Amino acid sequence: MSWSLNTGDRYHTQDTSYYCGAACAMMILNEIGVSYADLDQDDLYTSNNSHNANPAWYTDPYGLCYTLNDRRPASFLPNYFVVHKRLTEAEGTRDVAFTLYHYKVSPAVLVYHCAHWNVVCGVQTDVDPTTGPYVIEGFWLNNPVWDSSISSHDGSDTCGSGGTHGVANEFVTYAEWQTNRFNGCAYDDPGAATQWISVCDPEPPTIDLPRRREVKRHGNGKRLIQPQQVAELASSGLKEYKLAENKQFEAAFSSGGFGMPQLVQRLDRPNDFYYLTPWEGERGISALVDIDARFGFFKSARVFSEPAKEWLIGGEHGAKSAELIARRVNDKIFELPGEKGRFKVYPGTYCITPILVWKPCRQSWSPHLPFYQLAIGGTLLYVRVDGEVFTQLTSGLGV
Repeated sequence: MSWSLNTGDRYHTQDTSYYCGAACAMMILNEIGVSYADLDQDDLYTSNNSHNANPAWYTDPYGLCYTLNDRRPASFLPNYFVVHKRLTEAEGTRDVAFTLYHYKVSPAVLVYHCAHWNVVCGVQTDVDPTTGPYVIEGFWLNNPVWDSSISSHDGSDTCGSGGTHGVANEFVTYAEWQTNRFNGCAYDDPGAATQWISVCDPEPPTIDLPRRREVKRHGNGKRLIQPQQVAELASSGLKEYKLAENKQFEAAFSSGGFGMPQLVQRLDRPNDFYYLTPWEGERGISALVDIDARFGFFKSARVFSEPAKEWLIGGEHGAKSAELIARRVNDKIFELPGEKGRFKVYPGTYCITPILVWKPCRQSWSPHLPFYQLAIGGTLLYVRVDGEVFTQLTSGLGV
């Protein structure tokens, strides 16, 4: 049996491409009792940004910490938040796990080498971490994405329903957390050492440093796992991490089956590939599972509150992807990056790469939202699997 704790923190998208810190402040403040009527992301961003210790950031750790403490409700007092900047991943991860256990409140962490803020709303371990040595199996994340269609937030908005609206409660294994999410950056250490940064419970942790379970590899990495193996690996991963016992996952996987896996290449990491595997039912795609394409181990999974019907992956979409992409780009006019003019996409003038691509960026902070890359002469277009089209992939600090 595994031990788990989930705060039930409600997911919210970010209102601009650089408001991830404001979105995380909204999620945490509402969780601890602040009404949505008092939570506006423009105000939260201004509070974060104007109290940054580093002016080059959109939201830095001290700016977010200030906002959480400044706006915490009376019912939360005398509790407060502090910034932790640990010099090892294990110490930083222990801060997160202890905050969830001790405070019963979701902490915020910097992911993707401090490019983006996430809220950690749950942890799963092999045993109660207060009983002695424990193994972290995975974390549950609220990973905000940009959704310009939502003008206001409340308890019944469309945040978390999929696509640009984002997906709540993404499960990431501890191995994925260590290598691809909570991987630190050199923020302000005098010796430029890597720091693992979180905004957490101020109490000194009274639990052990975490351990990691053995990662089961199903390939030697010299060649890619065959696509026909992926469904079996995804199913075994769901069982291994006991996700089938989770109520949210159980409902999503109650009917249907795995569709055609889609190979994705990381643009920021040479030789890094993964398979994105959709779970398909009569109403569309209800879940996605992420499998390492070289070694075959389970990385992450998420389920949708509403099935996705028009995504460019899985089932009939696999056969019709070119047609669906054509609808989104043919005869459309796009603006070149850097204010270099505009260009029109004429039918039959572009090539679609045979595999999808992804890197952490403002246009997609989730590996479950990769892109088709279109080459039009010397120009590139990126068509995200939910149909959104971009002319560039950009990043920053604390966005």
